[in-house]
Amino acid sequence: MKTSTAILVATAVAAAGFWRAGNWRRQSLRLAEEQHQQQLRLGTARLHQEMLTSMEADPEHWAIWAKDGRSPEQMGEFIRVNKQISYHHVSFELGLVTEAELRVRARSVMERDAVRRFWADTRAFRAEETQSPLTTMFMEIFDREYVAAILRVSKAVTEKASA
Repeated sequence: MKTSTAILVATAVAAAGFWRAGNWRRQSLRLAEEQHQQQLRLGTARLHQEMLTSMEADPEHWAIWAKDGRSPEQMGEFIRVNKQISYHHVSFELGLVTEAELRVRARSVMERDAVRRFWADTRAFRAEETQSPLTTMFMEIFDREYVAAILRVSKAVTEKASA
């Protein structure tokens, strides 16, 4: 083999090696950043849950956060429901729950009057603060189950009235 051919082959092999190493490094950095963002999200969610736990046990907090004609007791109820909704939200965003599983969970929680009241009163605010595609999907799933629950309740009331 000619020296020039050997040098060309060696250069090509080295270039391919550098390219693969660079590609591997970029992938490693991307994965590390994704993991870091997930850890930040999880830490923030933990702090949010701790804050809600503190607030749900303190009637003084209920009075501080009560607005729009809600009584402090109603605000306490909202705080407890928010804790549940936030748990389902972060579980979905972190990939711990699939779309299908989230639908089942949303259907289950929407069977409760308190959850439907909370969703009706806070949905617009949640939609305003929505940024990520996963949060948008979460909102759509909870909205569909909210409407379905309202229709089920309305049908039950109509059937009961006509009986």
